[in-house]
Amino acid sequence: MADASKPSTAQWLIALGVALALSGAFLAWRHWPGPAPALPPSGRLSSSTLIDDAVPLPAFALRRAGSTLTNADLLGHWTLLDFGYTFCPDTCPTTLATLKEVKTQLEASGTASPQVIFVSVDAARDTPARLADYVRFFDPAFIGATGDDAELGSLVKHLGVQYERHDTQDKKRYVVDHSAVVYLIDPQGKLKATFSWPHDAATMATDYAQITSGRRASL
Repeated sequence: MADASKPSTAQWLIALGVALALSGAFLAWRHWPGPAPALPPSGRLSSSTLIDDAVPLPAFALRRAGSTLTNADLLGHWTLLDFGYTFCPDTCPTTLATLKEVKTQLEASGTASPQVIFVSVDAARDTPARLADYVRFFDPAFIGATGDDAELGSLVKHLGVQYERHDTQDKKRYVVDHSAVVYLIDPQGKLKATFSWPHDAATMATDYAQITSGRRASL
């Protein structure tokens, strides 16, 4: 007769499965591979997830060289919105270089290219002037903007952007963990789709062209 006080094999397997699931969830959170969008995705293309948000982005006002970036700057344009910081050693420059290539491919195919906005989550070091110089290196048309946590708050919450500065020991040399997602904003200022890391210029350009033209044949 089995000892009722001892867990059965089935119970051990269930417990192991729960532990593995929790471990996987923690690792996924720690590395922040994607956003936590306000709405569930409505479809998937090769490199993007369609969101089709019903409401515009919340009101925001961020600092950029010579002026302020607000929701009004999104209206009438398709926009690729990227978050990071200029001291980023790898992800940010790689992403911006990819977005430059996306623009080049779109223009070569006769598709109107989007405006690209890079938002720094490290306002203490990334001044508007530094940001302007940084994004200009990739493309003179790229826009750089920044804001403190309060100024970024409603925007990053709506999009599901996550970041954490490791600046407790050194206020000058530190890294910032951040989401590596590019957000596509439609001409009405609403979140249309997301592009998760790793980014590929060719598939991003193809998906962008389909989304902005209303063609979703691959869904």
